[in-house]
Amino acid sequence: MKYILLLNLLVCGGLFAQTDSTNILLNQVTVTANISKSDLIQTARNVSVISARQIEQSPVKTLDGILQYALGVDVRSRSPFGVQADVSIRGGNFEQTLVLIDGVKMNDPQTGHHSFNLPIPISQIAKIEVLQGGASRVFGPAAFSGVINIITKKAEETALNISLGLGERNLHLLGGAVNLKKDKLTSLVSAERISSNGYAYNTAFDRVQAFTKNTIEFEKAEISLQAGFMTNKFGASNFYSPKFLDQYEEVESAFLIGKWMQNFTPTFKSTATISYRQHRDLYDFNLFRFTNVNAVNHHKTNVLDVEWRGNWINKFGKTSFGLEFRNEEVLSNRLGEQIEEPIAVEGVFGIFYDKSKNRENSSAYFEHRKDIGNLNLTFGTMFNVNSQFGNQWFPGLDVSYQLPQNAAIYSSVNRSYRFPTFTEMYLNTSTVRGNPDVNPESAWSYEIGFKKLNQLVTFTASGFLRNSTTAIDKVLRKGQTVPAIENISDLKVYGVELSTVFNLTGVDKIGNFVNAVGVNYAFSDANQQATDFQSFYSLNYLRHKFVANSTFTLGKKLSLSMNYVFKDRVGGYQLDANSPMIAYEPIHLVDSRISWKNANYLIYFDVNNLLNYSYYEFGFVEQPKRWLSIGTNINL
Repeated sequence: MKYILLLNLLVCGGLFAQTDSTNILLNQVTVTANISKSDLIQTARNVSVISARQIEQSPVKTLDGILQYALGVDVRSRSPFGVQADVSIRGGNFEQTLVLIDGVKMNDPQTGHHSFNLPIPISQIAKIEVLQGGASRVFGPAAFSGVINIITKKAEETALNISLGLGERNLHLLGGAVNLKKDKLTSLVSAERISSNGYAYNTAFDRVQAFTKNTIEFEKAEISLQAGFMTNKFGASNFYSPKFLDQYEEVESAFLIGKWMQNFTPTFKSTATISYRQHRDLYDFNLFRFTNVNAVNHHKTNVLDVEWRGNWINKFGKTSFGLEFRNEEVLSNRLGEQIEEPIAVEGVFGIFYDKSKNRENSSAYFEHRKDIGNLNLTFGTMFNVNSQFGNQWFPGLDVSYQLPQNAAIYSSVNRSYRFPTFTEMYLNTSTVRGNPDVNPESAWSYEIGFKKLNQLVTFTASGFLRNSTTAIDKVLRKGQTVPAIENISDLKVYGVELSTVFNLTGVDKIGNFVNAVGVNYAFSDANQQATDFQSFYSLNYLRHKFVANSTFTLGKKLSLSMNYVFKDRVGGYQLDANSPMIAYEPIHLVDSRISWKNANYLIYFDVNNLLNYSYYEFGFVEQPKRWLSIGTNINL
């Protein structure tokens, strides 16, 4: 009975509840679903926006936590608090989601498992945009099933912030940020450490990260420089094989972004960006770092990206265009092709990178937007040249029609594309066989939808179809003992997405207690059934996801947020090729945060997995049960 009462309360909850009474109209929120930014109501795509205020109110401490509640996003954690999480959108897999920081690509060419090794404390995020569906014509080959754009904060005034947290399983969080503002110069510097002894054998972790963002504003220009660095050391019990409890991993990630934005005239502006990202990965399958150091996996990736974008407002509409060059390199003792002169692994005596692979990617793109009365047309294409996979076109068309009372209907068609990662091509172990001849995956994505946005109600409904002519899958066929990377054809993924939010902060009486109410629901299905093989990617997805979030005012400075997530996953897992398949069980998760806030202090008490639910997101890796924590954010 108590569970039924709790779920009824949650159904009355609001998705990403907003309690800020200064809330602006949502149709005024600008999003980057196109090359040229556009208002949310005019964007002919389904885009979810998560604000910093919503992050603050949620019982989360890392990026994967807040994305757990986002519409159509599948977060599969092997361990919580950002240790490792695979994120996918619309029935895709973790390799098919493009991750951006302030519009700059952060995906790692080694593997999508590293996509969220991002050195940005969640307290420094201004908002997150989640674009559902393929967007290769705008963002290039990696934007196959969706895009997550993390937009960082900018120092608004000189201030100091301190974050402290404690929790069960020896959870510790310590963070700080300094904001400096003087005339046209702003500087933000932040650092954070989060660690725990773990919730089961060999699940301890220790994550340290630092981030800085500096900008100089001129009359018609802005120059910014961003940098980030993180290390994460963690026990990886069961992560990649259920037969080995002593797996271990260390990762390091660093990036540098330089950006120059210039308004040449009132009708023409451009942005030039150069970025560099390096990622290092040490993976130990079974205590080999103590017994056989040559058996430990060492990988390093280097990615250089240079991009220029221009936007021109003219009598025919708004025209956008650009050029991009990207170089991806892996150095490894497992991945790539043999090199003549091995390179020593930094900090490890006697171990060398003896394999490497490099590929270059160049693209030119064009997009034009034309408003004809209430009709908005956006069309464009990208021409892409890759040194390994040749030339491709990524065309697309978005159409929206604005209706009375802040509503719109829309449709879109876009071609999406993705290159295989170096892991998919070259990794050969007892758990997977890579395929150096695997082809990129290609799909056409179709979407129709309706949205209504105003101060009181936010409602979106969409239907989508992704028709993959060539998909990349990890497959275990009958008679095989080790799954292999293959191309499969004619895979169709389709579904619907619904989201409703009522912002009640301005409503008499009820708004004094219930700030927002709403729910979201996403359904996905695929038309290809695995009759003679087990699919680890394409046919292992969320069929149903339901989320209800709510925020209540309990007193002048006291508030409560409640969050319910239901997941029903297609597919299963098995101990080995001779063991029976185990189907994933439905998941019911409830999280809550009680917080007390004034002008300078926030004190919170979080309960994650309130119902003490036993569940699995990935294979045999059981997730933690109820986890209590407390913390504070202090602004000086």
